[in-house]
Amino acid sequence: MVRRRYILFFLVLCGLLVSLGIGYSVIQPAEALSDNLLVNGNFDELPFYWAYPNHFVAGGWDRWWIHGTVLPEYDDVKGVRANYYIDGGHAQVYFKWGNTYTAGIFQVVDSLTPCRLYELTMYARTNSLDQAHPGTRIGLDPLGEQLTDDGAVHPDEQVRLQRAVWSREQTAIGVWEELSVTAEPLGTSLTAILYASPSPGSPDIHYYDTFWDAGALRLSSYPDGRLPGPTQLTTSFIYDITPITSSTSLTINWNLGDIAGTQVWYNVVPPPTPPAPITATFQINFSAYLPLVSRGIPFDFPQQTTLEYATGTAYSATIAGLSPDDTVFYIVVARRLVGNTCVTEYAGPYMAKLQP
Repeated sequence: MVRRRYILFFLVLCGLLVSLGIGYSVIQPAEALSDNLLVNGNFDELPFYWAYPNHFVAGGWDRWWIHGTVLPEYDDVKGVRANYYIDGGHAQVYFKWGNTYTAGIFQVVDSLTPCRLYELTMYARTNSLDQAHPGTRIGLDPLGEQLTDDGAVHPDEQVRLQRAVWSREQTAIGVWEELSVTAEPLGTSLTAILYASPSPGSPDIHYYDTFWDAGALRLSSYPDGRLPGPTQLTTSFIYDITPITSSTSLTINWNLGDIAGTQVWYNVVPPPTPPAPITATFQINFSAYLPLVSRGIPFDFPQQTTLEYATGTAYSATIAGLSPDDTVFYIVVARRLVGNTCVTEYAGPYMAKLQP
């Protein structure tokens, strides 16, 4: 009888702990993917390394804060914060009582492809008073520079924050929310920046806990698989454009001066349909026909072939499912780094008529 009471007491206690949120995160663990380019994006590689004066930062990441402002305390989740994670049982947290801060962590990711789209995702959570504003967001610095060497972001280093591409801000208190942002590297590196600048919900009493977990940096794609619109005509980068036609397809071969993202934009124009004869209201012994409307070459290419990133400089694309006597107007486009800007160049327009 006594033993049964202990069992019942234990079951009730477990139910209370779950109802109070003491235990695992309410969000199901996220499955780790091999295409994640971040080092320790889920903060589960142990141990967290020590940083002066008594802080602990996840491996692969560095802390940052604005020089001359409040430095929050960094740690792995544990103690009263032990249940705040998305997967794996660990997360990066930094916190402060009685003071606001503008701070975070960052990581430089190398060996990327210039002018190729990447997406950074990260779960964020802020615990504070209900009226507080978290001010959390994530960003990518396209130049991929070290944000700071000593942790404190000095005035001359703040340009790296200013030029970053930022996600929307998270504004809710006490919930996990996934943030995302995309950017193209202007070189072979991107700097992933996790940013929080909370503001108080009460003029007298305030505290902030900023949590990060389950982050990833992955290759992404442009909307509809289509490169950003071309801005300039190239006379040399895209060359040796050769069309090969049949009665139902068009194959286009071309070369690039260097590795870049490339595809063909095109418009298929079917052969004109002869107009119906006009029936006159008076007696005639011949038929009259309306003249054909002149068709100009449209500089509008609503369709595109698959976007390619090959390791060489020779490319080929086939447009299938065409009909005999179709005419295809097309341009070849390529996106690459020119100076410190990603630009899309084009060659054309060209016209190819299918075999009858």
